Amino acid sequence: MVYEEFLSAIKENLHASLGDGYHVIIQKIPKNNGTLLDALCISKHSDRVTPTIYLNSYYERLTSGGTMEEILNEILEVYTDSSLYPQIDPEMLSDFNALRRKVAYKLIHTASNQQLLKTVPHIPFLDLSIVFYLFLEESQYGHMTALIHQEHLAAWNTNLDELYQLATENTPRLLTADIKNMDELMTELAKAQLGEDYMDEFMEELFIPEDAPPLFVLSNAAGLNGACAILYENLLKNFADSLGQDLIILPSSIHEVLLIPYTEDMIFQELYDMVCHINLTEVPVEDRLSNQIYYFNRQKNQTTLIPVLSKYPAS
Repeated sequence: MVYEEFLSAIKENLHASLGDGYHVIIQKIPKNNGTLLDALCISKHSDRVTPTIYLNSYYERLTSGGTMEEILNEILEVYTDSSLYPQIDPEMLSDFNALRRKVAYKLIHTASNQQLLKTVPHIPFLDLSIVFYLFLEESQYGHMTALIHQEHLAAWNTNLDELYQLATENTPRLLTADIKNMDELMTELAKAQLGEDYMDEFMEELFIPEDAPPLFVLSNAAGLNGACAILYENLLKNFADSLGQDLIILPSSIHEVLLIPYTEDMIFQELYDMVCHINLTEVPVEDRLSNQIYYFNRQKNQTTLIPVLSKYPAS
């Protein structure tokens, strides 16, 4: 089944299952790095806010051996579950006092988001930009968020400085930073996948060799836009001080970064080439953060770009 046929089948089957009292539409929604994702919206007349269910990953599951019945059942389950949560009152979205504690920030790649950055308040950070959004609700199926645009500033009688101040306070509280050793993370993933079949012996061959530098994953408890944790006050400094070393930061995605304790024998070009290769082959375009690598100086408490020879296209 080709992708357009899949979209039509999803819409027709859901409309048949739900009946005439529901609206089922599919629309393209712009995402990070100029990408467009197909989003399914199911609503009743009484719904003030409806969940957005992105379909691209469901098609990948279908082409990997999943069935249409399984996918339809899961979509209906996601919609039914989300409908149990309190509806967001649109009037609340005009009341900035009610939203102040929900303002958060995230990082995106500046050069790859030029059109978006024309419409949203943002702050430059190295080759990246800090942008702002509302963290509205959280459930087992995902998070309800809303990107903050330029027109919101006037409507809320606020400004960029206040947004940044609020986000600096709120984001570490709403999305607590989480740093894990790579071995620890691999063990957690294996246990989640294997359940009762997990055995420690299975992991021994997968762990990073003892002579390799330690590798840490920095994200947040939700795994959502976790790369911005590098902005949290003193987080990198405290971690670097605990190791007694400066840090190399590798941007894994918008959701996480990798931290490596700095040593003088490191070859930056090799690390840069690795990041570029992984971005091009493993990371979906909408999740890419940057091809650059960064250096954190714990004495200066400062992050800087590491200049390397670019052999790859922009992120």
